Amino acid sequence: MVSSYRQIFAVPGTAAFELAALAARMAHLMTVLSIIFFIPAVTGSYGLAGVVSAAYALTYSLASPFVSRLADRGRPGRVLAAATAAGGLCRAGLLAAAWAGAPGWVAVALAACSGGSMPAVGSMARARWNRLLHGSPLLHPALSFESVVDETILVAAPMLVAALATSVSPAAGLIMALVLASAGTATLAAQQRDRPPAVRLGHRARATAMATPGFPALLIAFVLVGAALTVIDLSTVAFSAQHHAKALSGLILAAIALASAASGLRYGSRQLRMAPQQRLPMALALLACGTLPFAAAPDVWFLFPAAGLLGLTVAPTLITGFSTAGLAVPAGQLTEGLTWVTAAMGVGISIGSASAGQIVDAWGTRASFGCAACCAGAAVLAGCAVRQRLRLRSSTKDG
Repeated sequence: MVSSYRQIFAVPGTAAFELAALAARMAHLMTVLSIIFFIPAVTGSYGLAGVVSAAYALTYSLASPFVSRLADRGRPGRVLAAATAAGGLCRAGLLAAAWAGAPGWVAVALAACSGGSMPAVGSMARARWNRLLHGSPLLHPALSFESVVDETILVAAPMLVAALATSVSPAAGLIMALVLASAGTATLAAQQRDRPPAVRLGHRARATAMATPGFPALLIAFVLVGAALTVIDLSTVAFSAQHHAKALSGLILAAIALASAASGLRYGSRQLRMAPQQRLPMALALLACGTLPFAAAPDVWFLFPAAGLLGLTVAPTLITGFSTAGLAVPAGQLTEGLTWVTAAMGVGISIGSASAGQIVDAWGTRASFGCAACCAGAAVLAGCAVRQRLRLRSSTKDG
């Protein structure tokens, strides 16, 4: 297993851009979380903190596909350099505005600008792997490693933010996020030898990746996946609280992330013969099956093995989805296409966050766990549509 990952980092330049991408991606999640600690400490308002954090996350989800499209059309280094400058100014402005006691709308606007100027670094890293290793068996472990990085950040960022906010200063998390984001994106912008070349696009290729046959169905699948996983997360917290064990909810969610990271490493080390679009419905079906035990949980302790089983299905599903997107979209729209998949997950997370609490209040946690399973089941149908659409496109090309 180790040899597969050693080989991908033997490719010149890969270790450097992976470290830079890791720093920038860590900064992105740290920003969302650090706002929740910083704004209430300065203003005393948790409501404002929620709005500021949501403004950052929403504008990031909406703007990142278009930033990635600019990177596909021109020199990615120029886009990253502009994003470094704009993001650094906006993040510093947010800190200064909060410390100076500026009106709440100023903090919201600066957070929105920060999110809008944050590039989808994970998608850019995946796009580089696709271009460097296209047609190579090493591409699969490379994309698998990216999903493991995502899961690791998901576990590490909250712990780091909480430690900085409670042990150093409420602003420490945002300051570190500013440093990591600026250093990461600036380093990526400065790297020349492994930068993907600019693609000269014809008239038809200038269309958005959304016009690719089968791609909208793939996005629907990942909206549903994002919603399902978020409902599981929030329902787990509510279920634990109802059973007077809320402190265990963090450990249960960590079990999902850790199992996902482990399965991603194992999945990436295997050589798979079946095409990603053929594997996609099966991966989604396993994910849907993994959500079912939560609805049958008699107590909190039952959620630990359920979390482990669900976690084993998450990374393979995400890896397969990104691999499918990489094959589906034209080369000149690769970064944009991968970013749309991430944005679809973000939309699903927003939907899950907005609906989970309402379902729990109205019908209880068992119903919310059931809704998560329904979302995952619907994602399987969307995955089947992706497979069929790409099969038809392939047969049309062959004909």
